[in-house]
Amino acid sequence: MSQQEESKVVGGLNFLIKIHKRFCELREKLNKKMESKYSPGLIALVVMCFSLVLLILMLFVPNYLGVADDGSISKIMNGAGVSYLQSDIDEIYNNYFVKVYSNVLTDYQKASGNLSSHILIVRAAVALDNLITRDKYFDIRFLGLIYGILYAPALWLLVRQACARVKKFSEGVVIGAFGVFIFADVSYITYFNSFYPEALWFIIFLYCTGAGLAFQEQNSAGKDVALLSLLMFSGLILISSRQQSAVIGIILAVYILKLMFIRRHWLWVALCIIMSTFLTFASLLCMLKLESDFDERSKFHAMTRGVLFQSSNPADTLEEFGIESSYEMLTDASSYDFLPFVQAENVDVLEDGFYQKYTIQDIAVYYVRHPGKMLAMLDVAVKASFSIRRSYCGNYEISVGLPEKAKSLFWSGWSTFKSQSAPKTVGYLILLVVGIVLLYGKSYNLRPEKNRRSTVILDTLIVVLFVCLSQAIIAIVNSGDAELTQHCFLMGMGIDIISYFVLAEVLHKLNIL
Repeated sequence: MSQQEESKVVGGLNFLIKIHKRFCELREKLNKKMESKYSPGLIALVVMCFSLVLLILMLFVPNYLGVADDGSISKIMNGAGVSYLQSDIDEIYNNYFVKVYSNVLTDYQKASGNLSSHILIVRAAVALDNLITRDKYFDIRFLGLIYGILYAPALWLLVRQACARVKKFSEGVVIGAFGVFIFADVSYITYFNSFYPEALWFIIFLYCTGAGLAFQEQNSAGKDVALLSLLMFSGLILISSRQQSAVIGIILAVYILKLMFIRRHWLWVALCIIMSTFLTFASLLCMLKLESDFDERSKFHAMTRGVLFQSSNPADTLEEFGIESSYEMLTDASSYDFLPFVQAENVDVLEDGFYQKYTIQDIAVYYVRHPGKMLAMLDVAVKASFSIRRSYCGNYEISVGLPEKAKSLFWSGWSTFKSQSAPKTVGYLILLVVGIVLLYGKSYNLRPEKNRRSTVILDTLIVVLFVCLSQAIIAIVNSGDAELTQHCFLMGMGIDIISYFVLAEVLHKLNIL
């Protein structure tokens, strides 16, 4: 290297040192000025307000955003007593978001008797619309309004917990900004203007996680009881929304039992046991009573797009189920193909030699015997969960004039980063698990009465992890990889939550803000 080049390098380094020194001076000056005014709650409040502004711009200001129907929400619409005004299927399915519906059913239509917490929310929106407008139409923005009201405190609670340890204003601002960047992304908010359960799952899971993390602080007995009640009731709403989410109640029940150790008083212990037991029974009841999220087509995919999809020798794999090896031609087959090899609903062709030879329980046992195959499918599930947006569903109404399936780019930085740049493998999930153990495991205590923070955060994030895995495994066992987008939303959201708290803790430990 020549002397002139060395001089340029030294000059560049000196310039960077000066910039860093100036940044540190400004940071210290700002933190000192805001020392008496800063609080985690205030940062969370600003985040909540800014996110609500974004929500209003997305849902209530033209061009209105939502998510087009992929054909899976008819049961919800029937349960709420609404139907399409349009008859053109190209306008209804996948291509365009529909804002206005009829809430007067015709003679051949009949409201479904299916009931869930999700349907109750939609019915509440229909009732609110009828109360205000008194017409025969349902504007889905009333549903978006209800979701928005529920969303605001949930986001405040989560961001408040992420900033709880932070003492510096500059650090809190950055963590809060990441909260807006991630949890106000268009991929989440557009679901508010739709009949999909994702909007309810998103909001209620924020409450569950935020309430669980809130035990990290030394609260009064009354506040702890309120948080425990919030956790239980949020869990009840979540598990009663769909059958696939019912198992989450058992995961939350175990977590509530673990919370017994944060207080010694017998009343607190008794309350934890009672709420845990109640949540467990409610979870089992939802598993039995709620309608299955999977059908005959799902069972077909569970074998062809799951078991056989990962098999190196499909003929031998079929023999494990007592199925003739000639059916190996169904390997990788999907009824969603443009020209499907065989229709999953074609019972005459598949019933005797195929469907009758296995059950979903048999497939679950197969994955237990072959954990490597499940790990490979989990890798596929992680990749699918990084695309929270339905890639085949548009965000705009047909009247806007944009092409079919057009997506909004407004405030889509996080979802764009995840779909294009983030590592979409099960290895990334494992790395996150290692990260939370290293960051919070050192101060872990089974009886964290005085210093709850690390123990509570690690326990809560492990609960989030188990929710991720439960939803992915349920989808894989029941439908292979064919319906992961529809059933792995909570896995994608859970990864976002864990990533957010790992990032917040790393920034805090590095002390670079």
